[in-house]
Amino acid sequence: MIEVQLSKQNSEKLIVTFDANVVRYFSMMNVRTSSSASGRIHAGHIKSIELTPNKKGKPALVITTKFNAAFSNDEVDDDAVDKVRELVAEVQRAMQSTTL
Repeated sequence: MIEVQLSKQNSEKLIVTFDANVVRYFSMMNVRTSSSASGRIHAGHIKSIELTPNKKGKPALVITTKFNAAFSNDEVDDDAVDKVRELVAEVQRAMQSTTL
């Protein structure tokens, strides 16, 4: 399992985990769904996952579903970038081996 806190500066205090085929988000606030401060997505439902610069030039974790919905576009602290790259690589491997 990979676990990383994306940003210590953000009020959400997002923690992202990846285990087997599921990416999970945990937040201090109700942002992922209307009734929960967490969210999850199966690798088989992910169209793309990448670490890319946002409009401010800061690294951001961007996850888009196969249903063309943005699941994540969250800023990443510089000290978390390496761990997020590891998470992205693991999710991409799972995406390639998952056929639904």
